[in-house]
Amino acid sequence: MTGRIPQAFIDDILARTDLAELIDSRVPLKKAGHNYKACCPFHQEKTPSFSVNPNKQFYHCFGCGVSGNAISFLMEYDRLDFPDAVEELAGRLGIEVPRDASSAPRVSKSLYELMQQASDFYAARLSRSGKAKQYLQNRDLSDHVVQQFRIGYAPEGWSSLMDEISRSPETIKQLIEVGMVVKNEKGKTYDRFRDRLMFPIRDKRGKVIAFGGRIIDDGQPKYLNSPETPIFHKGRELYGLYEARQANRNLSQLIIVEGYMDVVALAQFGITNAVATLGTATTEFHLKELFKNVNHIVFCFDGDKAGREAAWKALDIALPQIRGDRMVQFMFLPQGEDPDTMVRKIGQEAFNDNLSKSPTLSEFLLETLKEKQELNTADSKSSYIGRLTPYLDKVTYPFYRDMIIEEAAVKLSLSSEQLTSRLSPNEGLRKQTTAQKPKNRASHAKAITPMRMLIASLVQNPTLATEVTSTDWLDQVEQPGSNLLKKILDLLHSRPHLTTGSLLEYWRDKAEFGQLKTLASWDLMIETSETHQEVFRDAIGKLFTELRQKRLDTLISKQKSGEISDIEREELRQLLSTGS
Repeated sequence: MTGRIPQAFIDDILARTDLAELIDSRVPLKKAGHNYKACCPFHQEKTPSFSVNPNKQFYHCFGCGVSGNAISFLMEYDRLDFPDAVEELAGRLGIEVPRDASSAPRVSKSLYELMQQASDFYAARLSRSGKAKQYLQNRDLSDHVVQQFRIGYAPEGWSSLMDEISRSPETIKQLIEVGMVVKNEKGKTYDRFRDRLMFPIRDKRGKVIAFGGRIIDDGQPKYLNSPETPIFHKGRELYGLYEARQANRNLSQLIIVEGYMDVVALAQFGITNAVATLGTATTEFHLKELFKNVNHIVFCFDGDKAGREAAWKALDIALPQIRGDRMVQFMFLPQGEDPDTMVRKIGQEAFNDNLSKSPTLSEFLLETLKEKQELNTADSKSSYIGRLTPYLDKVTYPFYRDMIIEEAAVKLSLSSEQLTSRLSPNEGLRKQTTAQKPKNRASHAKAITPMRMLIASLVQNPTLATEVTSTDWLDQVEQPGSNLLKKILDLLHSRPHLTTGSLLEYWRDKAEFGQLKTLASWDLMIETSETHQEVFRDAIGKLFTELRQKRLDTLISKQKSGEISDIEREELRQLLSTGS
């Protein structure tokens, strides 16, 4: 478990990173005045609308609206998690990422080094094992694929790995910690994996974190996986994801299969975008991780009862995560077939063709709920609607829910309006509200209030914070957004060198992050004769005027009621003498 990365370090690497250079290394940029432009890497377009401002350390696409700083770009383009994106930037600068001493301790690098040594040992021993090589030849696996997945062989001996790496007490302790060596109740130690074909499991960075071992001859268990360790949590990892990302620069689809050999066999036939869960059912975390990499997922299951039950569980987890740009399909194989045997029988092209024709999530949902009934009576239709309703409630994306309702209505020979009226009362109200939202949202987006203008100006030009020497008076401002304005000003007073990009980083995990990213790219429609400084000063002046008038009204009211103190009477006199 890693500790928290200090914010000061994040500020430093963002300040030292040339955003234009970083993006240009992945997306060719062209100079356009003070900025750089390119066709957006996040949506299809013919005319460049993707702009990079190196001074603000901020990018924005005027086509799809995506925006952010260097960390955001790596997270979106390279599909990295936040810590990995920071590691990447630090690596480009040749510096080590520190961790807060108060946070959880970082996993020792030596654990990863031990796992790499084990992987190298198994790979080397593969070439010396006749039966392991024969097994791979029988499966028609090429040397290229074997090397791509770093497949190896664990010798039969009880201590081959320990003898190879080290028998020092410290090393043995670490080998036990990462699950490579077992210590029994009598205190004896021995290698966990013996006489097995070895499949290294790598994380997103390509570091070996665990192994899967397959028996070559008859024996049980057929597959043996590493246990849970400080660097391996099977419910959070996917076999083959690293290899799929390495093999596909523009990865757009991932196929979820059940075993290591399925992933490797598909890669042998040119299908390099398959991954496998590690002895567990697909979890919510798995899907979130997959959707960070692609927007299109195909579950590949056996067509038997167990396969369909597994598919139904996956559907249940996937429903809340579907949105407009995400797609899920379910491919069911004929009885007795798995991806390995199927692709060998029909070949790459036919396999991919079957994938493309697989039922979508909504098709699988609606057809399965029919339970092989004819929906031609009032009772059968009512029962179907009752079974459908709980699954509709799990859908979080309104448009997708509406599309499922339309598809279901066709099956029931009803109009979507008729079906909606037969669902829960809230469903009809929700649909009516959803239909009104676009208009309301559009008008809201165009409303540039003085407070939004202030915050947008400040985010786009952090140096404007010097125009406000104190922020205590903002505690008395009751306008929406005043607390956020005060926080931004206080931050910029303490860290005056922050750019737009580094300023946004302080709000990454906070509710205001999306709003601030939007304001960072707002067109403030400032006239040519005006400057951001003038607009900012004017907006601050209006806030002071409103606050002064509010205080003046309060003091005048107190004077009329005879409840004013001597100090307040003097304050009132001074306010009146200064005029408006």
